[in-house]
Amino acid sequence: MASIITHSMRAFLVILITHLPVFVLSRTLEHTHTHTNTYPHSNPPLSFNSLRSLEGLSKGQTAKGLSNLKRYLNRFGYLNSDDGSDYFDEVLESAVKHYQQNYNLNVTRKLDYGTIKHMVVPRCGVRDSGLHGHESINGSLYRFFHGNPKWPSDQTHLTYKFSSAVQPVPLGVFRSVAAQAFAEWQRHSQFSFEEVQPLSRSDLTLGFFVGDHGDGFPFDGPHNILGHAFSPTNGRLHLDGDETWTVGVPSYVDLFAVVLHEIGHLLGLAHSLDQNAVMYAQYSRAAIKRTLTQDDIDGIRALYSTP
Repeated sequence: MASIITHSMRAFLVILITHLPVFVLSRTLEHTHTHTNTYPHSNPPLSFNSLRSLEGLSKGQTAKGLSNLKRYLNRFGYLNSDDGSDYFDEVLESAVKHYQQNYNLNVTRKLDYGTIKHMVVPRCGVRDSGLHGHESINGSLYRFFHGNPKWPSDQTHLTYKFSSAVQPVPLGVFRSVAAQAFAEWQRHSQFSFEEVQPLSRSDLTLGFFVGDHGDGFPFDGPHNILGHAFSPTNGRLHLDGDETWTVGVPSYVDLFAVVLHEIGHLLGLAHSLDQNAVMYAQYSRAAIKRTLTQDDIDGIRALYSTP
């Protein structure tokens, strides 16, 4: 039976989530798939140690590993193409500069320590560039996808279901966490959400996948890309099944925080430049985000022209 998120249910879900035991949802828990960690059409996972060997490089230099950096920057929209070479050309210099500007880093055009440290932080897999930006007089830094895709004005009640290739998290926990995340967006937008049965048609589909899972945006194994979601009205939200997901354990990846972020993409918000916003691209274990900020709220209301 479908379950509509009502005021009473939201209260129940808050109690349920806050009373869930604090535990680590191990990658081995109900994780019965067999695969090899190869990532076709994607960059190999970046690590701090691999990038540290490139520290200080600038235009005109060649070094093994720059090709991986180019794939990373191409993946997130800073390079239009990847030539596969290890040469630091002017195109790569421009991409590094753009990345530094986008994240308010020191613009050196080089692979300095600060830039390297920033690049290896776990993050959402949705591109940063090619977005329509807004910076209002009150400091809002929310952004929309190119073309401002959004749900039709007569489609404010969205249904969702779960369909995963792997199950690193018990389905009951996944459902509870997702319901609370949807409830947070419902509190601050025109939308309402309803879970439907797995075989029913739905507007949104949430699930766990690993590696190349057929959508053109393969996952890269633990620690880097945590998940991604598509802009309206595609409706797909994918989480990396190779991560160690948690509920309430700061040293790992918090399931609620990532789902809350990815739902924002499903509704039409791109990455915010506000580091405190839920829609900021990077994930911080030190500051798990559980409520929408004013920037997130302003963004969703501006996109749908609601007060």
